[in-house]
Amino acid sequence: MWGGLVKSFRLPLVAKVLLVAVVVLLAGVSGWEWWRDRRESSRRGVVALPSIGAELLFMDGSSIARRGPGVVVVLRFSGGVEFKPYHFRSESYPEPMPIEAWAQKLEAAVVFNAGQFDESLDHLGWLKREGRWLAPRKKSAYKGLLVSGPLAGAYWARVVDLDRADPDIEEHYANVVQSMMLVDAGRNLRVRDTELAASRTVVAEDARGRILLVLTEGAVTLGDLARWLSSSPLDIVRAMNLDGGVESQLAVDTPELKLVLYGQYGTGSAFKSGGGQVRYPLPAVVAVRPRGEEGPSGE
Repeated sequence: MWGGLVKSFRLPLVAKVLLVAVVVLLAGVSGWEWWRDRRESSRRGVVALPSIGAELLFMDGSSIARRGPGVVVVLRFSGGVEFKPYHFRSESYPEPMPIEAWAQKLEAAVVFNAGQFDESLDHLGWLKREGRWLAPRKKSAYKGLLVSGPLAGAYWARVVDLDRADPDIEEHYANVVQSMMLVDAGRNLRVRDTELAASRTVVAEDARGRILLVLTEGAVTLGDLARWLSSSPLDIVRAMNLDGGVESQLAVDTPELKLVLYGQYGTGSAFKSGGGQVRYPLPAVVAVRPRGEEGPSGE
């Protein structure tokens, strides 16, 4: 390529040699700057996702990983989004699906697992989308709510501690997901501190009111994760634990990044998914949508 470029100019031999050297030097500088920027971006572990008003952080949680990788994946939203839950029965789907299939069906940029469910595949606790109750029964022991779409003046999306909220808080939001509180505003652990370790999914709110989705690639205990979140630079004020183990799943499909995570570590000490991912079907998920965006069915 360089030979053809040089031949196009009528220059003395020495000048041609100098021209090639300058071109190569400039290309080398440009390549070095590109490599340096990529290296620094990797070192910081931050991927900007402007298409959804979010950023993805890869943080070091090796100090709390009991088994498997010590990576903690954090998806932090800065823009106005809604967290809309879906259950396979409410959508007339024939059966539960793994996270990739859910994301394709719902045509959502971000989808993650909802809370726990019983043997009948019914969600444990409140589940409401666009004012419609998908699971209308409150679970009294679960004190956490992820709410969005306020029906009156309020924060657009919150992680709510039911011990410190209005008694009818669920009626003030169009979208509600109930699960277990993990950390409260006083940095208190709100679940039992046991030795059971698994891959985890947590939804949290920071001091600036931003919602964060937190997933651990390895197996951690809830107590260790709560303490890690409280002491991390994420500035968490409330966190709610969702389902864990093979049910801990995330799909991100944006112009900037495509990522799918499946939990590979359950609470049983012998459990691991082997060499690959267990694509466990989920009865209920939460899709993240910009304000006012409808799903594929136009709900």
